[in-house]
Amino acid sequence: MAHLVLGTAGHIDHGKTSLIRALTGVDCDRLPEEKARGITIDLGFTSLDLGEVQFGVVDVPGHERFVHNMVAGATGIDLALLVIACDDSVMPQTVEHLAILDLLGIRAGVIALTKRDLVDDEHFALVREEVEELVSGTFLENAPVVPVASTTGLGLEHLRAALIDAARNVVDEGDSDRLNGGGDARPFRMPVDRAFTLAGHGTVVTGTVRSGATHTGETLQLLPASLDVRIRSLQTHGVDSEAAGAGRRTAVNLAGVKLDDVARGDELTTPGCFEPTRRLLVKLQTLATEKRPLKHRQLVRLHVAAREVTARIMTDGEPLGPGAEGYAVVKCASPVIA
Repeated sequence: MAHLVLGTAGHIDHGKTSLIRALTGVDCDRLPEEKARGITIDLGFTSLDLGEVQFGVVDVPGHERFVHNMVAGATGIDLALLVIACDDSVMPQTVEHLAILDLLGIRAGVIALTKRDLVDDEHFALVREEVEELVSGTFLENAPVVPVASTTGLGLEHLRAALIDAARNVVDEGDSDRLNGGGDARPFRMPVDRAFTLAGHGTVVTGTVRSGATHTGETLQLLPASLDVRIRSLQTHGVDSEAAGAGRRTAVNLAGVKLDDVARGDELTTPGCFEPTRRLLVKLQTLATEKRPLKHRQLVRLHVAAREVTARIMTDGEPLGPGAEGYAVVKCASPVIA
């Protein structure tokens, strides 16, 4: 069985969470505020077993105010599920989320056109044209487009089949053993996207394992604090497990760690393999749709895996205009693992 991480993307109220609920039976909106407001605010997680492929599912918020949460969830995915509602068509966060996925280097996905039951054929044809124009030149240019209706079940079987086909076509040489159900000899790395306490168990952290494997009883390093921590127990996709490897949504119960010691953006790693830093040498690419250039010494918010820090961009002195590329030094206000 192949193990992949599937992540949603798309504008608010386009039915991402409803679609995942229709596919899995799980409502990823867990917060009382999400229930009350009827919108996704933070990341939601579940799993989808399609026989030959088991997906860890990350459901992201679509509101522009929560794009930082979207990025934290999107950095660990193998396959994107871009959700666009037929009654709204392409909207601002549709465009923004697609740009984020493209910049993150995600190379496979499926497009779901939700709320198909709310529009007639003529309107649907117009939406289909707008979507094709949007994804032209991106990694989703040749992705399957599946019309669905979460409330009626229309198109869900076709969507499942499209996800299986897309999973088969995921090409990532560095992860080929893992994607085919094999091992992964690289150092263990799991960015933490959620931390909480569980009565009788203590501190639990969750995340998507990016590389390597671990097992109960093993000692890992919590960065950037450089704390040695021991694994008391593990769950993968909500099931107790003795081991966890790359591509799996994993919950780790840590022994002797207080909740105050860990936060979103920290990473569990193989000891001695990664070193936190405040200084990065990067190749920058600015979006062609940007209205202003990126200037020397400009203050930005930097996202690395699930971590968000304030940083300053140091170019060669010349601004980077829309669609430009160039090298720079990024000076971070606090340490990152990269």
